[in-house]
Amino acid sequence: MTYFPSIAPDQISYDLGVQNVSEAPTVGGGPIRFRHSLLVNGYLLRLVFNDLTQSQVDQIRAHFIQSSGTHSYFKVPSTIWGSAAVVTSDSLYRYTAQPEEQQKGVYFDVQVELRVLNGNIILFDLYGGGATQPAVTAFTSFALTGNQPFILSGGDADITSPVITHIFEGGGANR
Repeated sequence: MTYFPSIAPDQISYDLGVQNVSEAPTVGGGPIRFRHSLLVNGYLLRLVFNDLTQSQVDQIRAHFIQSSGTHSYFKVPSTIWGSAAVVTSDSLYRYTAQPEEQQKGVYFDVQVELRVLNGNIILFDLYGGGATQPAVTAFTSFALTGNQPFILSGGDADITSPVITHIFEGGGANR
């Protein structure tokens, strides 16, 4: 798991989110509120960096790319929060958008907004286990009817000089 670059921000601000609560109207009185969990969601952390050098901005850019933009999650070092104990130290973060940069000659001002992830992070690892490929049977009919697994294998085909021997067109598709 990656860490956000260890650059101390000039300013941090945060939004502590909202609880999982929904409202339902009633006929005679005020609304009824339903609490769905004890978690609070929607934490945001906004970081402002002033007068960064080119190498520091490159670290933030590289981390954004390494984190697949807004897709992957990561940790932030303690230098980001300083001595503030707003969220737990093992919290995970994700970019909400691309960092905003403003160039000022040789220095940069950068604003970064991160979402603090709460709860359980669920990862799915797809593993084929002991699955085996069915036996391969050669055939010359191109009707491809039935319910066999029709796997067309190119074998030792040379991708640098492909030779087309058969073209399959279905449903009026053109190549």
